[in-house]
Amino acid sequence: MKESYALAVKRLVLFFIVASAASGFAYYMLRGSDGENQRPQRRASAVGVEVAQVERRNLVEKRVFIGTLKAEKQFDAAFKVGGRLQVIAVNLGDCLKKGDLIARLDSEEFEQQRAQAQAELEVARASLTEARSNLRAAERNYERAEKLREQRVSSAAELEASETEMLSQRAGVNLAQAQIKQREAALRAAEVRLSYTTLNADWQSGDTDVCRFVAGKHVDEGDTISANTSVVTLVDLSQLKAVINVAERDYALLSIGQPAEISVDSIADRAFPGTVVRLAPVFDDSSRQARVEISVANPDAILKSGMFARVQIELGRAEQAVAAPLDAVIQRLGTNGAFVVEDGKARFVEIRAGIQAEGWTQVSGLEEGQLVVTLGHHLLSDGTPVTTGDAEEEAPRQPGLRQ
Repeated sequence: MKESYALAVKRLVLFFIVASAASGFAYYMLRGSDGENQRPQRRASAVGVEVAQVERRNLVEKRVFIGTLKAEKQFDAAFKVGGRLQVIAVNLGDCLKKGDLIARLDSEEFEQQRAQAQAELEVARASLTEARSNLRAAERNYERAEKLREQRVSSAAELEASETEMLSQRAGVNLAQAQIKQREAALRAAEVRLSYTTLNADWQSGDTDVCRFVAGKHVDEGDTISANTSVVTLVDLSQLKAVINVAERDYALLSIGQPAEISVDSIADRAFPGTVVRLAPVFDDSSRQARVEISVANPDAILKSGMFARVQIELGRAEQAVAAPLDAVIQRLGTNGAFVVEDGKARFVEIRAGIQAEGWTQVSGLEEGQLVVTLGHHLLSDGTPVTTGDAEEEAPRQPGLRQ
Protein backbone atom coordinates (compact mmCIF):
# COMPACT_ATOMS: atom_id res chain seq x y z
CA MET A 1 0.00 0.00 0.00
CA LYS A 2 2.82 2.31 0.96
CA GLU A 3 4.73 1.48 -2.24
CA SER A 4 1.70 2.40 -4.36
CA TYR A 5 1.41 5.74 -2.57
CA ALA A 6 5.07 6.62 -3.07
CA LEU A 7 4.88 5.73 -6.75
CA ALA A 8 1.87 8.02 -7.18
CA VAL A 9 3.73 10.91 -5.53
CA LYS A 10 6.73 10.48 -7.82
CA ARG A 11 4.49 10.46 -10.88
CA LEU A 12 2.79 13.66 -9.69
CA VAL A 13 6.16 15.48 -9.16
CA LEU A 14 7.40 14.34 -12.55
CA PHE A 15 4.20 15.68 -14.12
CA PHE A 16 4.67 19.10 -12.57
CA ILE A 17 8.32 19.28 -13.72
CA VAL A 18 7.45 18.37 -17.30
CA ALA A 19 4.55 20.84 -17.33
CA SER A 20 6.75 23.67 -16.04
CA ALA A 21 9.42 22.99 -18.66
CA ALA A 22 6.85 22.96 -21.43
CA SER A 23 5.37 26.25 -20.24
CA GLY A 24 8.82 27.89 -20.11
CA PHE A 25 9.72 26.69 -23.58
CA ALA A 26 6.44 27.98 -24.98
CA TYR A 27 7.00 31.39 -23.32
CA TYR A 28 10.54 31.61 -24.70
CA MET A 29 9.37 30.77 -28.21
CA LEU A 30 6.60 33.31 -28.06
CA ARG A 31 8.97 36.02 -26.76
CA GLY A 32 11.56 35.25 -29.43
CA SER A 33 8.92 35.43 -32.09
CA ASP A 34 7.86 38.86 -30.84
CA GLY A 35 11.48 40.08 -30.93
CA GLU A 36 11.88 38.93 -34.50
CA ASN A 37 8.70 40.69 -35.42
CA GLN A 38 9.96 43.90 -33.85
CA ARG A 39 13.37 43.92 -35.59
CA PRO A 40 12.10 44.74 -39.07
CA GLN A 41 10.13 47.56 -37.54
CA ARG A 42 13.30 49.00 -35.94
CA ARG A 43 15.25 48.67 -39.14
CA ALA A 44 12.53 50.52 -40.95
CA SER A 45 12.68 53.47 -38.49
CA ALA A 46 13.74 56.75 -40.16
CA VAL A 47 16.97 58.44 -39.04
CA GLY A 48 16.81 62.13 -38.27
CA VAL A 49 19.54 64.10 -40.11
CA GLU A 50 20.42 67.63 -41.11
CA VAL A 51 20.74 68.43 -44.79
CA ALA A 52 21.91 71.26 -47.02
CA GLN A 53 21.47 72.00 -50.70
CA VAL A 54 24.25 71.78 -53.26
CA GLU A 55 24.77 75.27 -54.72
CA ARG A 56 26.78 77.17 -57.26
CA ARG A 57 29.27 79.51 -55.60
CA ASN A 58 32.27 81.67 -56.31
CA LEU A 59 35.05 80.06 -54.29
CA VAL A 60 38.41 81.60 -53.42
CA GLU A 61 40.67 79.30 -51.42
CA LYS A 62 43.16 81.11 -49.20
CA ARG A 63 45.66 79.65 -46.78
CA VAL A 64 47.44 81.36 -43.89
CA PHE A 65 51.07 80.43 -43.24
CA ILE A 66 53.19 81.41 -40.27
CA GLY A 67 56.63 82.86 -40.93
CA THR A 68 59.25 85.47 -40.08
CA LEU A 69 60.09 88.81 -41.67
CA LYS A 70 63.72 89.26 -42.72
CA ALA A 71 65.62 92.08 -44.39
CA GLU A 72 66.37 91.59 -48.08
CA LYS A 73 69.66 93.47 -47.68
CA GLN A 74 71.72 93.04 -44.54
CA PHE A 75 75.48 93.01 -44.00
CA ASP A 76 78.15 93.40 -41.34
CA ALA A 77 80.39 96.43 -41.70
CA ALA A 78 84.02 95.60 -40.82
CA PHE A 79 87.53 97.07 -41.15
CA LYS A 80 89.84 95.42 -43.65
CA VAL A 81 92.80 96.00 -41.33
CA GLY A 82 93.27 95.51 -37.62
CA GLY A 83 94.04 98.10 -34.98
CA ARG A 84 92.76 100.01 -31.97
CA LEU A 85 89.26 101.39 -32.39
CA GLN A 86 89.47 105.13 -31.88
CA VAL A 87 85.97 106.38 -32.74
CA ILE A 88 82.51 104.87 -33.23
CA ALA A 89 80.27 107.49 -34.81
CA VAL A 90 76.94 105.56 -34.80
CA ASN A 91 74.50 104.09 -32.30
CA LEU A 92 71.90 101.36 -32.44
CA GLY A 93 68.94 102.36 -34.60
CA ASP A 94 70.73 105.18 -36.46
CA CYS A 95 69.79 105.65 -40.10
CA LEU A 96 72.88 105.83 -42.30
CA LYS A 97 73.16 106.91 -45.90
CA LYS A 98 75.84 105.83 -48.30
CA GLY A 99 79.18 107.43 -47.37
CA ASP A 100 78.35 108.24 -43.72
CA LEU A 101 81.14 107.65 -41.19
CA ILE A 102 80.74 104.54 -39.01
CA ALA A 103 84.05 104.23 -37.14
CA ARG A 104 87.76 105.08 -37.28
CA LEU A 105 90.91 103.22 -36.19
CA ASP A 106 94.08 104.71 -34.74
CA SER A 107 95.91 105.54 -37.97
CA GLU A 108 99.37 106.62 -36.72
CA GLU A 109 101.12 103.42 -37.80
CA PHE A 110 99.53 103.51 -41.24
CA GLU A 111 100.46 107.18 -41.69
CA GLN A 112 104.09 106.29 -40.95
CA GLN A 113 103.94 103.52 -43.54
CA ARG A 114 102.63 105.99 -46.08
CA ALA A 115 105.37 108.48 -45.24
CA GLN A 116 108.02 105.79 -45.63
CA ALA A 117 106.60 104.76 -48.99
CA GLN A 118 106.57 108.41 -50.07
CA ALA A 119 110.21 108.82 -49.09
CA GLU A 120 111.25 105.68 -50.92
CA LEU A 121 109.51 106.99 -54.00
CA GLU A 122 111.46 110.25 -53.80
CA VAL A 123 114.71 108.26 -53.54
CA ALA A 124 113.72 106.26 -56.63
CA ARG A 125 112.98 109.44 -58.54
CA ALA A 126 116.35 110.87 -57.58
CA SER A 127 118.02 107.67 -58.72
CA LEU A 128 116.27 108.02 -62.05
CA THR A 129 117.54 111.57 -62.43
CA GLU A 130 121.08 110.41 -61.70
CA ALA A 131 120.77 107.49 -64.11
CA ARG A 132 119.57 109.77 -66.89
CA SER A 133 122.50 112.13 -66.28
CA ASN A 134 124.97 109.26 -66.43
CA LEU A 135 123.31 108.05 -69.63
CA ARG A 136 123.72 111.46 -71.31
CA ALA A 137 127.42 111.53 -70.37
CA ALA A 138 127.89 108.00 -71.70
CA GLU A 139 126.15 108.92 -74.95
CA ARG A 140 128.47 111.94 -75.43
CA ASN A 141 131.54 109.79 -74.77
CA TYR A 142 130.36 107.28 -77.33
CA GLU A 143 129.80 109.99 -79.93
CA ARG A 144 133.39 111.31 -79.42
CA ALA A 145 134.84 107.81 -79.55
CA GLU A 146 132.96 107.16 -82.76
CA LYS A 147 134.34 110.34 -84.40
CA LEU A 148 137.88 109.57 -83.25
CA ARG A 149 137.56 106.10 -84.65
CA GLU A 150 136.46 107.50 -88.00
CA GLN A 151 139.60 109.70 -87.94
CA ARG A 152 141.62 106.63 -86.99
CA VAL A 153 142.81 108.41 -83.84
CA SER A 154 141.32 105.89 -81.35
CA SER A 155 141.24 102.15 -81.44
CA ALA A 156 138.26 99.89 -81.97
CA ALA A 157 138.56 98.70 -78.36
CA GLU A 158 138.04 102.22 -77.03
CA LEU A 159 134.89 102.56 -79.18
CA GLU A 160 133.52 99.29 -77.88
CA ALA A 161 134.19 100.29 -74.29
CA SER A 162 132.32 103.57 -74.68
CA GLU A 163 129.41 101.74 -76.32
CA THR A 164 129.26 99.27 -73.46
CA GLU A 165 129.21 102.07 -70.95
CA MET A 166 126.36 103.77 -72.78
CA LEU A 167 124.27 100.58 -72.85
CA SER A 168 124.96 100.04 -69.15
CA GLN A 169 123.71 103.52 -68.33
CA ARG A 170 120.54 102.94 -70.40
CA ALA A 171 119.90 99.79 -68.35
CA GLY A 172 120.41 101.89 -65.21
CA VAL A 173 117.73 104.32 -66.42
CA ASN A 174 115.31 101.47 -67.09
CA LEU A 175 116.00 100.05 -63.66
CA ALA A 176 115.39 103.42 -62.02
CA GLN A 177 112.10 103.81 -63.91
CA ALA A 178 111.01 100.32 -62.76
CA GLN A 179 111.93 101.19 -59.19
CA ILE A 180 109.79 104.30 -59.39
CA LYS A 181 106.80 102.24 -60.51
CA GLN A 182 107.47 99.84 -57.66
CA ARG A 183 107.65 102.67 -55.12
CA GLU A 184 104.53 104.30 -56.55
CA ALA A 185 102.67 101.01 -56.12
CA ALA A 186 103.96 100.73 -52.56
CA LEU A 187 102.78 104.28 -51.86
CA ARG A 188 99.32 103.54 -53.26
CA ALA A 189 99.15 100.39 -51.11
CA ALA A 190 100.11 102.41 -48.04
CA GLU A 191 97.47 105.00 -48.87
CA VAL A 192 94.86 102.26 -49.34
CA ARG A 193 95.78 100.72 -45.99
CA LEU A 194 95.52 104.15 -44.42
CA SER A 195 92.06 104.61 -45.97
CA TYR A 196 91.00 101.30 -44.42
CA THR A 197 91.34 102.90 -41.00
CA THR A 198 88.14 104.81 -41.76
CA LEU A 199 84.94 102.78 -42.05
CA ASN A 200 82.12 104.36 -44.03
CA ALA A 201 78.64 103.12 -44.91
CA ASP A 202 78.97 101.58 -48.35
CA TRP A 203 77.01 99.12 -50.46
CA GLN A 204 76.94 98.07 -54.09
CA SER A 205 73.40 99.08 -55.06
CA GLY A 206 72.79 102.61 -56.23
CA ASP A 207 70.02 103.49 -53.76
CA THR A 208 71.99 106.38 -52.23
CA ASP A 209 68.83 108.09 -50.97
CA VAL A 210 67.68 105.06 -48.97
CA CYS A 211 69.14 104.83 -45.51
CA ARG A 212 70.13 101.65 -43.76
CA PHE A 213 69.64 101.15 -40.07
CA VAL A 214 72.18 100.09 -37.50
CA ALA A 215 70.73 96.77 -36.34
CA GLY A 216 73.65 95.72 -34.15
CA LYS A 217 76.75 97.25 -32.54
CA HIS A 218 79.41 94.67 -31.74
CA VAL A 219 82.49 96.56 -30.44
CA ASP A 220 83.32 99.57 -28.25
CA GLU A 221 85.75 102.44 -28.53
CA GLY A 222 89.24 101.47 -27.36
CA ASP A 223 88.89 97.83 -28.38
CA THR A 224 91.74 96.30 -30.36
CA ILE A 225 90.22 94.39 -33.21
CA SER A 226 91.54 92.24 -36.02
CA ALA A 227 90.78 92.58 -39.71
CA ASN A 228 87.24 91.64 -40.81
CA THR A 229 85.84 91.86 -37.27
CA SER A 230 82.22 92.99 -37.47
CA VAL A 231 81.74 96.50 -36.07
CA VAL A 232 78.04 97.08 -36.81
CA THR A 233 75.25 95.31 -38.69
CA LEU A 234 73.33 97.39 -41.25
CA VAL A 235 69.90 96.48 -42.63
CA ASP A 236 67.78 97.93 -45.39
CA LEU A 237 64.14 97.90 -44.25
CA SER A 238 62.68 99.38 -47.44
CA GLN A 239 62.19 95.85 -48.80
CA LEU A 240 61.59 92.83 -46.59
CA LYS A 241 60.91 89.17 -47.24
CA ALA A 242 58.55 86.91 -45.34
CA VAL A 243 60.04 83.44 -45.00
CA ILE A 244 57.60 80.55 -44.59
CA ASN A 245 57.82 76.76 -44.81
CA VAL A 246 55.12 74.85 -46.68
CA ALA A 247 54.18 71.20 -46.96
CA GLU A 248 54.14 69.32 -50.23
CA ARG A 249 50.37 69.63 -50.70
CA ASP A 250 50.49 73.45 -50.54
CA TYR A 251 53.80 73.75 -52.39
CA ALA A 252 52.19 72.34 -55.53
CA LEU A 253 49.72 75.26 -55.54
CA LEU A 254 52.36 78.02 -55.29
CA SER A 255 54.15 79.81 -58.11
CA ILE A 256 56.48 82.76 -58.63
CA GLY A 257 54.54 86.02 -58.86
CA GLN A 258 51.58 84.82 -56.79
CA PRO A 259 50.04 87.65 -54.69
CA ALA A 260 50.01 87.47 -50.90
CA GLU A 261 49.00 89.52 -47.87
CA ILE A 262 51.22 89.91 -44.82
CA SER A 263 50.02 90.93 -41.37
CA VAL A 264 51.76 91.29 -38.02
CA ASP A 265 50.41 91.38 -34.47
CA SER A 266 51.70 94.87 -33.70
CA ILE A 267 49.77 96.36 -36.67
CA ALA A 268 46.60 94.31 -36.54
CA ASP A 269 44.49 96.74 -38.60
CA ARG A 270 46.71 96.74 -41.67
CA ALA A 271 47.68 94.18 -44.30
CA PHE A 272 50.75 94.59 -46.49
CA PRO A 273 50.72 93.35 -50.10
CA GLY A 274 53.45 90.94 -51.10
CA THR A 275 54.54 88.67 -53.94
CA VAL A 276 55.97 85.16 -53.95
CA VAL A 277 59.51 85.61 -55.29
CA ARG A 278 61.41 82.40 -54.42
CA LEU A 279 60.53 78.71 -54.07
CA ALA A 280 63.13 76.33 -52.71
CA PRO A 281 63.74 73.45 -55.15
CA VAL A 282 64.18 70.91 -52.33
CA PHE A 283 62.33 69.83 -49.18
CA ASP A 284 63.94 69.57 -45.77
CA ASP A 285 64.61 65.95 -44.83
CA SER A 286 63.42 66.34 -41.24
CA SER A 287 60.35 68.56 -41.61
CA ARG A 288 59.37 67.57 -45.18
CA GLN A 289 58.73 71.24 -45.91
CA ALA A 290 60.14 73.68 -48.45
CA ARG A 291 61.24 77.28 -47.90
CA VAL A 292 59.21 79.98 -49.65
CA GLU A 293 60.05 83.70 -49.70
CA ILE A 294 57.50 86.49 -50.19
CA SER A 295 58.74 90.00 -50.99
CA VAL A 296 56.92 92.90 -49.27
CA ALA A 297 57.53 96.62 -49.77
CA ASN A 298 58.13 98.61 -46.59
CA PRO A 299 58.88 102.22 -47.65
CA ASP A 300 57.97 103.76 -44.29
CA ALA A 301 60.00 101.11 -42.38
CA ILE A 302 57.01 100.30 -40.18
CA LEU A 303 57.74 96.57 -40.46
CA LYS A 304 60.87 95.27 -38.76
CA SER A 305 63.14 92.37 -39.52
CA GLY A 306 62.50 89.43 -37.19
CA MET A 307 58.78 90.11 -36.72
CA PHE A 308 56.36 87.20 -36.49
CA ALA A 309 54.25 87.29 -39.68
CA ARG A 310 51.05 85.72 -40.99
CA VAL A 311 51.10 85.26 -44.73
CA GLN A 312 47.80 84.72 -46.55
CA ILE A 313 48.11 83.37 -50.08
CA GLU A 314 45.35 82.69 -52.61
CA LEU A 315 45.82 79.07 -53.66
CA GLY A 316 42.93 78.79 -56.11
CA ARG A 317 39.76 80.35 -57.46
CA ALA A 318 36.62 78.93 -59.07
CA GLU A 319 33.72 80.91 -60.53
CA GLN A 320 30.17 79.51 -60.17
CA ALA A 321 31.45 76.12 -59.10
CA VAL A 322 29.17 73.31 -57.89
CA ALA A 323 29.79 73.38 -54.13
CA ALA A 324 28.69 71.47 -51.03
CA PRO A 325 29.23 72.21 -47.34
CA LEU A 326 32.46 70.77 -45.97
CA ASP A 327 30.40 68.99 -43.28
CA ALA A 328 28.76 66.92 -45.99
CA VAL A 329 32.03 65.39 -47.20
CA ILE A 330 32.96 62.16 -45.43
CA GLN A 331 35.18 59.17 -46.09
CA ARG A 332 33.89 55.62 -46.28
CA LEU A 333 36.30 52.73 -46.90
CA GLY A 334 38.94 55.15 -48.19
CA THR A 335 36.55 56.87 -50.60
CA ASN A 336 35.47 60.51 -50.36
CA GLY A 337 31.77 61.03 -50.78
CA ALA A 338 28.52 62.39 -49.41
CA PHE A 339 25.08 61.02 -48.55
CA VAL A 340 22.43 62.36 -50.90
CA VAL A 341 18.78 62.33 -49.76
CA GLU A 342 16.38 61.15 -52.47
CA ASP A 343 12.79 60.00 -51.94
CA GLY A 344 13.29 59.95 -48.17
CA LYS A 345 16.33 57.64 -48.33
CA ALA A 346 20.07 58.18 -48.09
CA ARG A 347 22.40 57.22 -50.90
CA PHE A 348 26.18 57.38 -50.72
CA VAL A 349 27.70 59.16 -53.74
CA GLU A 350 31.43 59.21 -54.46
CA ILE A 351 32.74 62.72 -55.04
CA ARG A 352 35.97 64.55 -55.77
CA ALA A 353 36.65 67.68 -53.72
CA GLY A 354 38.41 70.76 -55.09
CA ILE A 355 38.82 74.33 -53.86
CA GLN A 356 37.70 74.96 -50.28
CA ALA A 357 36.56 78.32 -48.92
CA GLU A 358 34.37 79.60 -46.08
CA GLY A 359 33.00 76.19 -45.11
CA TRP A 360 32.25 75.07 -48.68
CA THR A 361 34.14 72.90 -51.14
CA GLN A 362 34.03 72.48 -54.89
CA VAL A 363 32.75 69.00 -55.75
CA SER A 364 32.37 66.82 -58.80
CA GLY A 365 29.84 63.97 -58.73
CA LEU A 366 26.98 66.04 -57.31
CA GLU A 367 24.46 68.26 -59.05
CA GLU A 368 23.11 71.66 -58.14
CA GLY A 369 19.98 71.44 -55.97
CA GLN A 370 20.65 67.99 -54.50
CA LEU A 371 20.23 67.58 -50.72
CA VAL A 372 23.29 66.27 -48.88
CA VAL A 373 23.50 65.16 -45.26
CA THR A 374 25.60 67.47 -43.07
CA LEU A 375 24.89 65.84 -39.68
CA GLY A 376 24.12 62.22 -38.85
CA HIS A 377 26.37 60.43 -41.38
CA HIS A 378 27.49 57.82 -38.84
CA LEU A 379 23.94 56.45 -38.62
CA LEU A 380 23.51 55.98 -42.37
CA SER A 381 24.13 53.42 -45.02
CA ASP A 382 22.80 53.09 -48.56
CA GLY A 383 19.01 52.95 -48.50
CA THR A 384 18.52 54.10 -44.89
CA PRO A 385 15.23 56.03 -44.51
CA VAL A 386 15.86 59.56 -43.25
CA THR A 387 13.84 62.47 -41.98
CA THR A 388 14.80 66.11 -41.82
CA GLY A 389 13.56 69.06 -39.81
CA ASP A 390 11.45 68.12 -36.77
CA ALA A 391 12.15 64.42 -37.20
CA GLU A 392 15.78 65.12 -36.36
CA GLU A 393 14.84 65.98 -32.77
CA GLU A 394 12.89 62.72 -32.34
CA ALA A 395 15.51 60.48 -33.92
CA PRO A 396 17.78 60.12 -30.86
CA ARG A 397 14.80 58.85 -28.75
CA GLN A 398 13.91 56.06 -31.17
CA PRO A 399 15.21 52.56 -30.38
CA GLY A 400 17.92 50.99 -32.50
CA LEU A 401 19.61 54.30 -33.47
CA ARG A 402 22.77 54.00 -31.43
CA GLN A 403 26.06 54.05 -33.24
